[in-house]
Amino acid sequence: MRIAVDAFGGDNAPLEIVKGAALASNELGVEITLTGKKEEIEKIISENNLKFSGELLIVDTDDVISMHDEPTTLLKAHSESSMALAFKELTDGRAEAVVSAGSTGAVVVGGTLLVKRIKGIKRPALAGLIPSPDGHYMLMDMGANAECRPEMLCQFGIMASVYLKCVEGIEKPKIGLLNIGVEDTKGTELQKEAFKLLSEAPINFVGNIESREMPKVGSLVREKTNH
Repeated sequence: MRIAVDAFGGDNAPLEIVKGAALASNELGVEITLTGKKEEIEKIISENNLKFSGELLIVDTDDVISMHDEPTTLLKAHSESSMALAFKELTDGRAEAVVSAGSTGAVVVGGTLLVKRIKGIKRPALAGLIPSPDGHYMLMDMGANAECRPEMLCQFGIMASVYLKCVEGIEKPKIGLLNIGVEDTKGTELQKEAFKLLSEAPINFVGNIESREMPKVGSLVREKTNH
């Protein structure tokens, strides 16, 4: 598997990004493509004696999209930035995934307009695996969308269920809806309609979850299979 990594996106880039890419290469056995200023990347690799277990490729560019740039500038003004070229590696079939610690908005723009959404999915969602006392749980959505419709929340639940089953190896992941109370009637029309759609969806929906229960819902998705 080859991963395209935006070497100049995020805090402490490119040093920490390149070091992290080397760590991933050696521990996970993935091949890495780094995008950004080639001369600087090569200097970091040399000065820190970094080794990559698989073939390392570097795509050279001087442009970087910053946290202060409008996310949509990724499409034109910053179409040759380190992040944009990382997405291009994926869309052109030279990589299977993209990693960037840069502008979240720009990453969402790249994923939505360059890579494209899964057919039928109305909105992208940021998924986070949150640690808890007895494991971890996935939180959807962590900031990609300021406003959503009920069908979008339902789709987030379906996508989370598929990920937890296929990647985390959980046979029947439990999906809950974050709300102001556990009763079916709680929430605004958004939560009520989303509750109805989730109940009818082909997932293991367990109902509403109150915010105060979030830190201890690690057991919500358990029941791992023995792969």
